[in-house]
Amino acid sequence: MDDSHPWYRPAPDTLLLIGTVTALFGYLVPWFRVSRRHHWWYSGWTYLEAGGGWTWWVVVFLLIAVGASVWAGRAMRLALIAAGAATAGMFLAGAVVAVSLVALPERSGVDWVGNLSVGTGLPLMAIGFGTVVAGALAAVRR
Repeated sequence: MDDSHPWYRPAPDTLLLIGTVTALFGYLVPWFRVSRRHHWWYSGWTYLEAGGGWTWWVVVFLLIAVGASVWAGRAMRLALIAAGAATAGMFLAGAVVAVSLVALPERSGVDWVGNLSVGTGLPLMAIGFGTVVAGALAAVRR
């Protein structure tokens, strides 16, 4: 084994790691709630506490992406695995948020979604997944 590049020493891809951790955190913290009077927020954590179902897959894919991005500086394949797992998590997180919006009671008016009480989760997921895309493009370029 070559001691100059042992596999047990992490060599993270910073953009992929920061992006996936930010997206995971954004998935778990509150996204929105129906109104200011509503007692609970929609969030990944809320779904996981209720049993999770298929919403667990978001966390699984993002944890795979975090793990792969920790060693992605050592191998392009790991950077691609991190980017692919984060993309799968992004798709599923988008589906969870979309299903959550559909589950809300129908309201009158054009901009009822814009009037929801918004938490930090959606912006953090957007920043995190955007950073993952930037990290994936940078990894492919190196």
